[in-house]
Amino acid sequence: MKLMKYCLSPNKLAWLRQELGEHADGMIATMDAAGSAYLAQAVAPDTLLAEKSPVKAEILRLKFAWFKQKMALVTRLDDNELAQLSPFTLNGAKVVLVQSEDMASVLQTLSRESVLGFDTETRASFEANVTHPLSLIQIATHDTCYLFQQALLGQQLALLKSLLEDEAILKVGIGLRSDAQVLRREWGINVVPRLDLNWAMAQLGAGKEMGTRQLVAALLQRHIQKPKKVTLSNWQQLPLSNMQIDYAALDALAAQHCFIQLIAILKPFYRAGVGAGESLLSPHLTARLSHYFEQANGPG
Repeated sequence: MKLMKYCLSPNKLAWLRQELGEHADGMIATMDAAGSAYLAQAVAPDTLLAEKSPVKAEILRLKFAWFKQKMALVTRLDDNELAQLSPFTLNGAKVVLVQSEDMASVLQTLSRESVLGFDTETRASFEANVTHPLSLIQIATHDTCYLFQQALLGQQLALLKSLLEDEAILKVGIGLRSDAQVLRREWGINVVPRLDLNWAMAQLGAGKEMGTRQLVAALLQRHIQKPKKVTLSNWQQLPLSNMQIDYAALDALAAQHCFIQLIAILKPFYRAGVGAGESLLSPHLTARLSHYFEQANGPG
């Protein structure tokens, strides 16, 4: 449990490190250990037996377990902690740079999915009042990421409308508002239904948007690289570099994998809360995700 790190604002944490130096981490760890010990005692069998109602005892146990799980999910890692994680890689996933002649078959394949990872890239502008059109759309299943480059496909990008507006397919991503706005403005595509993982984490108590690096760390225990030289590169260029292709694919795959893992983590608490007659998840989160919690084997 990382209660102290979660509760301390960045400014307070920085102050604590300045005041205590090398002893700061030890103090935080000691406080967290004390919190964990308290929760362990609170849900110990002897303590729970003191409850008059077995149902109330079970609800108490679930609430404390849920509290610890939320802390683990929404506590941010610092750069040193991120660097200690294994990298998030393609790990056998395929990347397909979609060609014009393959659009129909790719769209047919994607239309069979129930959840898709989603992201976009736009060429960065370094001039005032100059913006560039949408350059790339990334759509990922659990094992394949399809890259749709505007410079390669031209007006065929509009063929994505039926897929991205399919009500039966959830599009998940990180920071989706700007992506959706650009697609609506430039291509008349309304991305629905969609789920921003930043929103989901906010429902669990994240104080501000976590972003891709923190989400991948919290949910997958992996470190995703976000080098500026790639982020700000020319996404209109033909051909895209290998670094650009891998970067773009990893973003969409990360969103898809993070969503699947989030469902796996939350599902036991959703079902336990239903069984105990008391909701553990927020009503907003339950309303958005109950369909996926109730699927026998999770979203596919």
